[in-house]
Amino acid sequence: MAIGNVTISGMASGLPADIVDQLVNAQKSRLKAMERDKSFFSDQQKAVGEFETRMLALQTKAEELQETSAWAPHTVSSSNEDMITASADSTAQAATHAISVTRLATYDVWASSVGAMDPSDTLDAGANFSFTYNGVSYGTDAGTSGMDSASLEGMTLSELADAINGVDYGDEDGVSASVLNDGTQYRLILTARDSGQHSGGDRIAIEGNTALSLDGGAVTMDATSFTQPNGAPTNASLTINGILIESSTNQITDALTGVTLNLKDDTAGSTVYVSVSDDTAAMTTVLNGFVDTYNAVVDYYNQNKNGTLSGETLARSVLSQLRSVLNTPTQSASGDALTPYSTLASIGLRTDQKTGRISFDTSSLEDALSNNFSNITRIFTTSHTTGSGLNEGVAYRMADLIDSLTSSTDGAVTGRKDGLKARIDRLEKNIERENTRLEKVRETLTKKFSNLEQLITRMNSSSTSLLSSMQKLSG
Repeated sequence: MAIGNVTISGMASGLPADIVDQLVNAQKSRLKAMERDKSFFSDQQKAVGEFETRMLALQTKAEELQETSAWAPHTVSSSNEDMITASADSTAQAATHAISVTRLATYDVWASSVGAMDPSDTLDAGANFSFTYNGVSYGTDAGTSGMDSASLEGMTLSELADAINGVDYGDEDGVSASVLNDGTQYRLILTARDSGQHSGGDRIAIEGNTALSLDGGAVTMDATSFTQPNGAPTNASLTINGILIESSTNQITDALTGVTLNLKDDTAGSTVYVSVSDDTAAMTTVLNGFVDTYNAVVDYYNQNKNGTLSGETLARSVLSQLRSVLNTPTQSASGDALTPYSTLASIGLRTDQKTGRISFDTSSLEDALSNNFSNITRIFTTSHTTGSGLNEGVAYRMADLIDSLTSSTDGAVTGRKDGLKARIDRLEKNIERENTRLEKVRETLTKKFSNLEQLITRMNSSSTSLLSSMQKLSG
């Protein structure tokens, strides 16, 4: 080091070139703490969201299981599927039924005996067309919209069919109209959309004021021009276990509880055996599907309780409430616990005390399925009038609980997510302010050290000049 020269190396002051960075970094402890907190709460917010996703999946599963159709706990076989096919829901009972079909339900069809010789032929002036369907009048005689005499003039038969199809039949199935080319002429066809009879007779009747003239009177039609090519409609007739049943449709839904019969053929003297059996495999699959969805909630908590869900009392509370739903007995309309099963534990559900996961004891479940198959579904599907205060089935109570916990207005989970978001938002604002403060500190330090450098540079210059003068005097 030269005498009088305060330069060591680098900066004129001899200080490290990154001195400002070092001093600013020394003040970043608050910023780093806030960033750590933000990262922690962000991870926690994400974890609560993932936990909620699994809860909502459980809610969806519970809502599915509120419907008896979701269980499908019976299999059905037919000894002759060419004649009868069948299906069953959870309300069906295991049994075999002897069924003999003597007549199928048919549709009421009316066809004009004459028709247009060309599809472009149009109706002449004064055209009228009226008909009844299930005892109600439609068409020009009834003042049906779009079917007055003036509007029919100039229509082709296809356009008349469109007008009939466009009639408002209210809650009834209605009439389907079309045009059939039989090879020589185009004939108007009317078919009732519902099979069987209406009040023991025809569903359709062509009314007397019907008068249709085509192509300048080349073809004329009135009520007598329409006939039933298939004869009068019939109701289905069958015997089930020797008891006579009549139905307007070939799909019988109300004869056997929980069983739908589809009649295909009416071969005389043929007996078909329809067997309904308890499907224990399907029931086990449904129950285990619920168990898996529930365990997904428990597993996520267990995997993250020492990490992102550490200290989350809400998650522990949710699991406690879910377990309570599983353990609370389902009640009948009288307020008593259902018999013989009112809880899942009564059919073999077990809870692992260490993990909280649930599973069915195979032996207990098989015993329940063998002895009281039809009663198991009721543990889930029993419902009560709102405000009754009675414990509904597990599926209802589970769905309602999760709905309340995740409600967008006052749900506990929603409140927790909102609280975490608020903390993150505050931290982001504080981080922004701290970064602004540190930038100002950097600016201040940079300016101070810049001034120091300039001062020392001037002092070094003066020192060099003074030494040079002294050396000249001593020489």
